Amino acid sequence: MASAVLEFSNAHRVPIAPSVTDWLDSQARVVDIWIDRLVAEGGDVSLIAVLDQHAAFLREALERSTDRI
Repeated sequence: MASAVLEFSNAHRVPIAPSVTDWLDSQARVVDIWIDRLVAEGGDVSLIAVLDQHAAFLREALERSTDRI
């Protein structure tokens, strides 16, 4: 399952609060920790795959938020 990123041609670059980037970073790290733990314990492959997609989404959101600072 993929999610689309909507782009708006007239979007204004608005500074993102540091707390938002901190939150995105912490969430991405937490997901990575759970992925590592599940892999080490032989966890469900489909759950690991979904969490990996979620981690990629969070990293992309983090990159986009730091582009706006």
